[in-house]
Amino acid sequence: MVGHATLGEYYGEPAVRARMLEYCGGSVEREPTSVYVAGMRAADTPFPTWEQAPRHPLSQLDDLLAAGADVARSLWDRAHILVHLDVDYLNIDTPSEAHTHPADVFYKIEPVYRAAQHVFTRYGLRPLALVTGRGYHFTGQVPLDSSVVDRLAALVAAPPAWLRSAEQRRFPWMTGTITSRQARAWAGTGMLVEFLAHQILRRARTRSPIPVVVNNTVVGTGEVGRECVSLDLSYAGDPLDVRHIRVAFGAYQKHTLRPDLSGAAAAHPPMVAVPRGEERIEHMLSHRTDLRHAARLARTSRVEMPDVTAGVARALDGYQASPLARFHQAFEQAVPATRSNTLSHRRPAAHRRLLPACVTRVVATPNDLLLQPSVIQHVTRALLADGLSPRDIATLIQARYDADHGWGSRWTWMDAPTRASFDVRVFSGMLMAGVDEAIDLNCRSMQEKGLCPGGECGGDLRTTRAQLLKAVRS
Repeated sequence: MVGHATLGEYYGEPAVRARMLEYCGGSVEREPTSVYVAGMRAADTPFPTWEQAPRHPLSQLDDLLAAGADVARSLWDRAHILVHLDVDYLNIDTPSEAHTHPADVFYKIEPVYRAAQHVFTRYGLRPLALVTGRGYHFTGQVPLDSSVVDRLAALVAAPPAWLRSAEQRRFPWMTGTITSRQARAWAGTGMLVEFLAHQILRRARTRSPIPVVVNNTVVGTGEVGRECVSLDLSYAGDPLDVRHIRVAFGAYQKHTLRPDLSGAAAAHPPMVAVPRGEERIEHMLSHRTDLRHAARLARTSRVEMPDVTAGVARALDGYQASPLARFHQAFEQAVPATRSNTLSHRRPAAHRRLLPACVTRVVATPNDLLLQPSVIQHVTRALLADGLSPRDIATLIQARYDADHGWGSRWTWMDAPTRASFDVRVFSGMLMAGVDEAIDLNCRSMQEKGLCPGGECGGDLRTTRAQLLKAVRS
C-alpha cells in the first residue's frame, strides 16, 4: 500500500485477514471456533445497527470484507467460554466527542484503563486489550474442557431461561450446540465479570476525572455534557447465541454508518481496532485512522485470545468469598411473591410510601423506558426503598416485558426473564456490595438525566435515598 490506503486495500492485506481470522479462533490450518461473524455495511442504510446486523458463517468473512463491512465475531464459541468487558466513553449530549477530541477522551479513560489492568493483574488475568472508537475491549478465553468451566457453571443452579428458545434462533448452517453446562457457565461468567467490574469501579472512581458507571447508565451534567466512562457487561444479560464483539483489526465504522447518531463524527475516517499492547497512548492516538500503520501492525502482532483459565480460577476464589457472591446466591434462590404486573404486591398499606411519578410512569408506559439502563436502575432503587425484594422487582419488570406494550420482535432475540433478572441483579448487587451509594438519587439529578416527567409530583427523592440505604444496610 502506498499513500493513503483505502479500506478495500487495507482489507485486501493478507496479514489483516489472518489477524481477523485469528481473533475468531482460526488460522490457515485450523477452523475458526467462533460460530459466526456479523457485518454492518453502508448498504444496510438508512439505520444499520449491531442488533439487526446479519449473521454469516465464517466462510463468508471474505465477502463481508470485500463489501467494506464493520465486522464482529460471536461470543458463542465452539471450544471456549469467552470472558469479556467493555470500557467505553459515553456522552449523550455530544456523541461525537470521542472522534472530534480523541486525545481528551482517551486521557479521561486512561485512569479506568489502568484500574482495569491493575485488577486483572491482581488475579493473574491477562486479557487482550483492543482499542476501539470509544475505549477498550478486554477479552480472554477458557477452554470448554477445563474444570474451571464446571466451577463457573456451578454458580448457577439451573440453565438460563434463554436456552429453551436457542434452537428457534439457530440458522441451519450453524454447527455445534449450546449445552446446559455451557449456558450455565456463560451465566456464571457474567457474575464473575460483575465482580471484577466492582473492583475496577472502586479503584477507578477516585482517580477518574469523570464519573464511572456500569452498563451505560446516564449521569448528570458535567463540564462537557453528560459524559462518563462505562464498564459494560450488559451482553451477559442476553442469550449467548445472539451477542457478538468487534473483531481485532476490523475497521471501526459505527460513526460513519450512523451519522444521525454521531453528528460531526460522521465526517471522520474509519479507525482500526488494534491491540493496545505496550504502545504509548500518544502514539496510539496519532495513528488511530492510519490504515497503512494498522496493516504494518498486523504483520507483527498476534491477537489470538489469551487463555485466562488460571486467572479466572483465582478470581473465582475472590468472588466466592465476597458479599456480591452471597447476594447472587440469595437472588438465585429467591422465589417471587407474585407474578403481578402492577404494584399491588408491594408492602402492606400501613408501610407504603407514595411512589414518585418518575417510577409510576415507567410501570404504566414501559416501552421503551424500561429498556433503558438508567431507568431500570432508578426503578430498582425506588422499589428496594419501598420494601420490595430484588427478585420481586425482577418479576415486576419481566411482567411488563411479557405484556402487550408494542415490543415488536424484540423478545424473539432477547429473553425477557433473563434480561429482567440480570439488570435488577446488577443494580441491586451494586447497592448490596456497597459499590453504589446512590448519591445521584435526588430530584435535581433525575432532571439532569432526563428521567423526571416534569410537573409537581410532591415527591422528594432524597427521602427515597435515605429509605434505600436503610433497607440495603439492614
